Amino acid sequence: MVKLCPVCGVELKPRIVYEIEVDFCPKCGGVWLDGGELNKLISRVREYEQEYYAHDEYKRFEEEKVKRKKKRSFFEFIEDLFEFG
Repeated sequence: MVKLCPVCGVELKPRIVYEIEVDFCPKCGGVWLDGGELNKLISRVREYEQEYYAHDEYKRFEEEKVKRKKKRSFFEFIEDLFEFG
């Protein structure tokens, strides 16, 4: 059975996202989920997130980030805020 995009009518293509097959429109970029796929995706993202945050490298990165933020000048803060540089 061919699935068509409800927005532009183009044939949807399968795409694997976090090991779950979802329907993707190559024309408008829409992503369409079948029943239960959103919950599966949320679960999978939470699993990956927990794995990522459990690594020592992430913890060291966060500690360094906090140290850098404390040492920043007012102008560096403004640059980051408005993305100048």
